[in-house]
Amino acid sequence: MTSTTREVSEERLIQARWRGMPACPACGSGRAAPIKKTTGPWSRWRCRDCRKRYAVTTGTAIHATKLPPEYWIAAVELESPATALIAQTLGVSQATARRISVLLRPARDGGPAERLRCLLRSRQESAPDRDPWQLDPLPATLHAEGSPLGGLSPGAKATLNALRARPFGATAAKLALLSGLSYSQTLRCLGVLAVRGWAERARTTVQIGYELKRVTLWTLSWSDDCMLALAFLRDRPTTPPTDTGDRVPPRFWRSFWSGAAADTLRISEHGLHIAETLVGGRDPCGRAWALGNLPIEVLEECRTLRGCDTGLRAELLDAEIARRTAQA
Repeated sequence: MTSTTREVSEERLIQARWRGMPACPACGSGRAAPIKKTTGPWSRWRCRDCRKRYAVTTGTAIHATKLPPEYWIAAVELESPATALIAQTLGVSQATARRISVLLRPARDGGPAERLRCLLRSRQESAPDRDPWQLDPLPATLHAEGSPLGGLSPGAKATLNALRARPFGATAAKLALLSGLSYSQTLRCLGVLAVRGWAERARTTVQIGYELKRVTLWTLSWSDDCMLALAFLRDRPTTPPTDTGDRVPPRFWRSFWSGAAADTLRISEHGLHIAETLVGGRDPCGRAWALGNLPIEVLEECRTLRGCDTGLRAELLDAEIARRTAQA
């Protein structure tokens, strides 16, 4: 698609939302200054009153979308907002097509103009007297049937399932990896769960490798309502982090205080050094990980080293070697 098609499509969106005159979604001012250099396919403006930046998608159902304008115009002009038809026509993935289909579903029986208004309807316009993140109260029938998950989107359920898999907290990026969602969708789902009182966040300091970093961790609230929702949540396996299995987990790097940096160590090459450091160290968690994950050949060689040939360390190594030998 050419740049002219993109400009025409965006102009159609601007006309549908603001009747051709951009207005700030934050303060409503019509005094807009166009920003000449922008990143992405969307034009942006700066409000001359509140100084905030915005695009035609800001505060709408397609807020922060990465799809260019012509894709959304093509989607609203389809005969039916079916996932397969959207994926075939626009050439996008099934996940993206499903997301577009869900957004267009309220205007399934309407024409292109109604579907376009559905996409551009802001939260403030649809619910001016309440918090834009506030959910509608659950119907009484759902309470009677004992379903506290009523009204919760599949993405929010996947995020809730990922939170359950990380009871001590996780960053939004980690939850996105576990749930299989995009980072922006995970943030929206976390906002929904926070409104319901099932999730909460806090800034804290954690040790990542050799460094202490300030991060924002999301955790379950573990309230009565949250526990009830978890009882009705279907358990789905989370996506494990990508790892070759040949490296020391970052939580044990602090044990390697001398020699090679732990982030460069590999079990296949430095197995004996790893075993000697962790089995002979003071961290019981690191010792347990080494005993359970290092190859039996490495443990047998470590058993012959000074410091690991007597006492508790020798007993632990003998027990683990015997256990693996019996299983073989």
